[in-house]
Amino acid sequence: MKSVSKVWSVLVVVLLAGCSEILVHGPDENRNTEDFNSIAQLIGNRYAFVHFKHVNWDSLVVAYRPLATSAAGDEIYPVFHRWLGELKDGHIELRTEGGFPVITYKPPRFQNGKQYSPLVVRKYFDRELRLAGDGNMEYEILPGNIGYMYLSTFTDGTWINDFDVVLDYLRNTKAMIIDVRNNGGGAGNQVFFIVSRFIAVPVQYSLFLPDGTAQPPFTINPRGPFIYEKPVVILINGMSFSAAEMFPILLRNVPTVATVGDTTGGGGGANEVFTLPSGKRIRIPIRYFTKSNGEMVEWNGVYPDVWVGQTEEDVKQGRDKQLERAINLLK
Repeated sequence: MKSVSKVWSVLVVVLLAGCSEILVHGPDENRNTEDFNSIAQLIGNRYAFVHFKHVNWDSLVVAYRPLATSAAGDEIYPVFHRWLGELKDGHIELRTEGGFPVITYKPPRFQNGKQYSPLVVRKYFDRELRLAGDGNMEYEILPGNIGYMYLSTFTDGTWINDFDVVLDYLRNTKAMIIDVRNNGGGAGNQVFFIVSRFIAVPVQYSLFLPDGTAQPPFTINPRGPFIYEKPVVILINGMSFSAAEMFPILLRNVPTVATVGDTTGGGGGANEVFTLPSGKRIRIPIRYFTKSNGEMVEWNGVYPDVWVGQTEEDVKQGRDKQLERAINLLK
């Protein structure tokens, strides 16, 4: 019995020593304050719209610092969400390894998301729509020989390589509808790739630094075995955002192109992703783009040449008034 008692005593000592070891070292050091300071510096020095939005960023840093300092672990997320949400920017988001991006602000016109339905669009065709680009493009020919393509995104990826095949299929149509409703944007180079098939002369376009300085312009040159120069209508709505707003801006000065629908979401920033001390990442706009007349896209959005209101009730009744107006214009 004594030997058994000694064994238990040794085990208890070992277990206590193990617990003591855990308590002494504890979890990894809380990096929330470091992340807060890093974000404060990034926004203060690099954010594209501090001047345009008349943000008193220093005051917001002072107001939210105590909340960040007292937050333990994941309690920092609601603090960051509220803090960064003060900037009212649909581009800003937090990212964690393996997790979904946390968007800190939803622009008001994003509420229009249910005012478009691809299922309703399909009712206007007498055949099944074709898919391309890993499902990111839908296309076919409407009655009356009007081409139609839907671009769901402008994100980077090899899907864009199918665009030339889609355009070749629609080459002999008398006119075309390019639908970027509910397109949340993506990369400028994807936009340039598509724009290059609709312009007869080079187009130059500049981004701007936070202080308003224009960067050296991009030049988009005509490309491909042919340029589609017949009439084009671009469909836009409140869920067309970012690169999907740059797209109609770049084509607006082409005389055969018009926009139909509703005002876009208003996301005029060009983004960059930064890694925070904890390993979390943050995406913020560090440059911005404007309309051809110099007006800011941020918050304002792109106004259509022909405004057509569309409600969720229209969609429930199986009508797409914006698409109908585009078809009638091209007829």
